[in-house]
Amino acid sequence: MRIRTIRVFKFAAVAAAPLALLAFSTGPPIKRTGAAVDGGVTCTACHTSFTLNDASGGSVVIHAVPYTPGVKQTITVRVNHPTAIRFGFELTARLTSDETKEAGTFAESDSVQVKCDPTGTAPCNGAQEFAEHRQPATGAGQPGPRVFNIDWTPPATDAGPVVFYAAGNAANNSSSPSGDHIYNTKLVIPSAMAPPKPTIISDGVHNGASDTPGCAPNTWIQIKGTNLNLNTRIWQEDDFVGSKLPTKLEGTGVKVNGKDAFVYYISPTQINALVPTDDTVGNVSIQVTTNGVVSETFTANMQRLAPAFFVYPDGNIKATHGAGGYVGPAALISGVTTPAKPGETIVLWGTGFGSTSPDSPSGEIITTATRLATPVTVRIGGVDVTPDFAGLTAAGVYQFNVKIPDSAPDGDVPVIATVNSISTQSAAKIRVQR
Repeated sequence: MRIRTIRVFKFAAVAAAPLALLAFSTGPPIKRTGAAVDGGVTCTACHTSFTLNDASGGSVVIHAVPYTPGVKQTITVRVNHPTAIRFGFELTARLTSDETKEAGTFAESDSVQVKCDPTGTAPCNGAQEFAEHRQPATGAGQPGPRVFNIDWTPPATDAGPVVFYAAGNAANNSSSPSGDHIYNTKLVIPSAMAPPKPTIISDGVHNGASDTPGCAPNTWIQIKGTNLNLNTRIWQEDDFVGSKLPTKLEGTGVKVNGKDAFVYYISPTQINALVPTDDTVGNVSIQVTTNGVVSETFTANMQRLAPAFFVYPDGNIKATHGAGGYVGPAALISGVTTPAKPGETIVLWGTGFGSTSPDSPSGEIITTATRLATPVTVRIGGVDVTPDFAGLTAAGVYQFNVKIPDSAPDGDVPVIATVNSISTQSAAKIRVQR
C-alpha cells in the first residue's frame, strides 16, 4: 500500500448562493448574494455546470476589520479558481440586529459600481446597497485570483455587529453561463468600540481526537468557550502565506505556553487548533485573542505524547480502505462507509503520536511523509499488528497502514495503538465484516 501524503486543502466557506457573471458581465442583478433575508436567491438555474461552492479549489473570501463608526475602510472580496480566467462579485452589508437594514454605504470606483433596491441607482439614501464589479474589472482572459477593493463607510454610530454577504463567479470567459464556478460566503465584524471578550470555559481544552483534557506538541486540540468569534468557518486558501499554516482566522488567535498555535476552525463557542512544538511537560497557559481582546489565562496539562485516533460519534475510527473509500458500518454514512474485511490493509488516522525522523517542520504544510521516531504497536481485536507505515502525512495528522487480522470477527473490533507505553482511547473500534 502506498503512503498517502495529505496536502492541506484550503476550503471555501459554504453558504447558500452565487452570482451570475458572463450573462451579466457589466454587473449582476441585485439580491444575488444569497442572504436569506433577500430570499436566498441564487443563479444556479443559469450557471448549472457545477454545484454551488463545489470542491474544485475555488473560493470567494471577504476581508474586513472591526469598524470604527463613521470611519471609512476598504473591504476586499477575493475570488479565485485554478482554471478560471474571468471573475466577478456582489457584496452587501447589513445590521445583524435587523438584516433588512443597510449597514453603512459603499463608494463607487473605476472597478466597483453600487446598485440600490429598489431604485437601482446610487446614491441609495438608506436603501439596501449592493456593490458589484464593473465590466473592465472582471479581467477577461486573465487567471486569478482577482481581488476587488470596495470602500465602505460604516454607520455613524455604534450599530453592533455588521454582516457582509458576498457572492463570486470564477468563470471560463466563454460568453455563456456554462463552465462557471459559483461561490458565496459571509463575514460578521464587530464594532471596534466594544468587541466582546473571549472566554475559555472550565475544562475547555481537550484533545481534538479523543476529547480528553490536556494538550501535547503537534496535536490537534479543541478549545470551548464563549465569544471566541462572531464567524464560523475553517481555514481556506486566502489564510495561508506560502507553506505557513495560519495563526489567526478573522482576528482570532491562540497562544499555547506563549507560542502561536495554528488555527483551523473558529466559531462563537469552539476553536480547533494545532499545538506548536514545545519541550515543556506540565502546566502551560492557553489564551485566546479575538480582535485584540485577550481571554483570561487557562491552564492546561501539556504532555509529551497524547496519542488518539480520530473517531466518529459512535466510536468508529476515521479510517480509509487501501483502495479508497471510508471504513465504517454501512449505515454510518449511507452510501459512503463500508466495513473492513479480514486480511485487508486499511489506513487509520490520528494525532498526538510524537516526533518523526527526520523532524517535520512545525506550522507548515506537510509535503513529504515522515516516519515516527518511536515504534508504535497497534492491537486489533487482541492481535498485535506492526504497521507497514506509521508517520506524519499532514499537519498534526498521523497515518497508520495496518492489516486487519485474518482472525478478526465480524462486528465492532477494538483498536488500540501504543507508543512509549501510552495508549490511544479505549473505546475506538473498526467495523469488520467478511
